[in-house]
Amino acid sequence: MGLTLVMAARIPRIPRFTLFSGPNCSLCDIAKGELAKVRKTRSFQLDTINIQDKGQEQWKKKYVYWIPALHLEGKEIAKGRWDAQTVMTALAEWDKKNEQPPAPGTPPTTPQA
Repeated sequence: MGLTLVMAARIPRIPRFTLFSGPNCSLCDIAKGELAKVRKTRSFQLDTINIQDKGQEQWKKKYVYWIPALHLEGKEIAKGRWDAQTVMTALAEWDKKNEQPPAPGTPPTTPQA
């Protein structure tokens, strides 16, 4: 059982984005293309919310003039016009915050020249 816990602790987390979008939104289409560029080099989960859908009034009120908006793990990282570099920068910061310490008994790594 202890082995299972150690292995589970070493499984890397996959970042989760939420894209706030709307119908007939050309900037939203561009944003989806930018996310597709990032996805070629990096795995992530993506949920898309149409702010015009019933039940999304809170997001419509917040982003009606600012879609596409993008959250990473529930935190707003961009709104309006943004690109793949914006997403990559946010992912780099997320990686730093979510680094996992090596498993017990793992020898330290040294940078290679």
